[in-house]
Amino acid sequence: MTTSAKIAAVAASLLCCGIAAHAASPADTIAARQANFKQMGKGFKAIRDQLKAPSPSLDTIKASALAIDQAAGKVDGYFPQGSGPQPGVKTAALPAIWEKNAEFKADTAKLVKATAALRAAAGSGNGAAVAAQAAALGATCKECHQTFRARDD
Repeated sequence: MTTSAKIAAVAASLLCCGIAAHAASPADTIAARQANFKQMGKGFKAIRDQLKAPSPSLDTIKASALAIDQAAGKVDGYFPQGSGPQPGVKTAALPAIWEKNAEFKADTAKLVKATAALRAAAGSGNGAAVAAQAAALGATCKECHQTFRARDD
């Protein structure tokens, strides 16, 4: 198989995968987005734990910041119409996501910017910079959650 034929085959398979991802049921979409947010939470906890440790692991901080940054880039795509609260589907996503979609998209852009800053701070090896960016990311998450996420009571 020629190189161009291989590239075409890979492109076709990626296109099919992309189409299949968009055709997912609301429950599948919600499960995927919840898994993505759990990944972000796991990475954020790992960074917080390292910052509290007597000798923080820079490798753990870097890997966690990378995972958070990659997951943040997917957030906007996990909220298509029809994946909100509806009978039989459990989600903490509030209808405000779709009612105030421009505001939600602005908040997701802030998230991506905050996670990129955390990743850059982790790459610098400066613990104080990591702590400052982790705090900034936490504030960004909180701001969005106040408007767009149901509270856990």
